Amino acid sequence: MALRLFTALCLMAPMLLLGPQITAEQLQEIQFQLGVKNEIYNSPFVVYDATCKPGGVLLGAMRRLHQTNNDFKFTVTENNDYGYYLESVNGLAGNNAEHTYWQILSHVDGTFTPTPVGVGCYIPKANEVIVFNFTTW
Repeated sequence: MALRLFTALCLMAPMLLLGPQITAEQLQEIQFQLGVKNEIYNSPFVVYDATCKPGGVLLGAMRRLHQTNNDFKFTVTENNDYGYYLESVNGLAGNNAEHTYWQILSHVDGTFTPTPVGVGCYIPKANEVIVFNFTTW
């Protein structure tokens, strides 16, 4: 009896340690575009090709893009209550005195809409265009 229990546990141990099986689809990266628009200074619209893992957040994709493309730079600050706040993109920072900030827009189905959450929580969709728009409030 004890030998059968031991054998069963030995056979189940790899399944318990490995957890759920990861499919090839889960390993594929989601491709989307990240655009930078400066509404205030009317600078040229710049678009970068970006990727993230399925379920991955925008901040991770931004870090990956920065590592592979020196033209894309950004800074974030972390708020204990609200998470990451996009502070600057490509050297241009928002300014409270001038009422400027980086608005995050999602372009899906022909319309631009503000994202409901910031870079630390937003999950990009395949073929989506995410735009960082420098604007005023």
